[in-house]
Amino acid sequence: MSQLWDKIEEIRALGAEVYAISCDSHFAQAAWARELGIDFPFLSDWSREVITLYDVKIDEFIGYREVPARAIIIVDREGTIVYRERAPLRALPDVEAALAALRSLAARA
Repeated sequence: MSQLWDKIEEIRALGAEVYAISCDSHFAQAAWARELGIDFPFLSDWSREVITLYDVKIDEFIGYREVPARAIIIVDREGTIVYRERAPLRALPDVEAALAALRSLAARA
């Protein structure tokens, strides 16, 4: 299965940008991005507002409370969600399916 960061050049070529959002501190996010060599922005949702708004909040997971599910959400230029996949627990979203949706969106532009 493809990792999102493996497809970053194609995503950008389609006119899109990737933002990772987690409830971790920006210090933890920076360390993780450095370790994996990821160059897209990480945004901290410390208050859990974004994961609540996008309905990807897991109330409890192995003892942790209010954590984000793994998800891919594509928002168009008007701010409308045009693709959303919330992966089952312990699974990853389907990057190829999200890319197909992004290609379709780019073809309509």
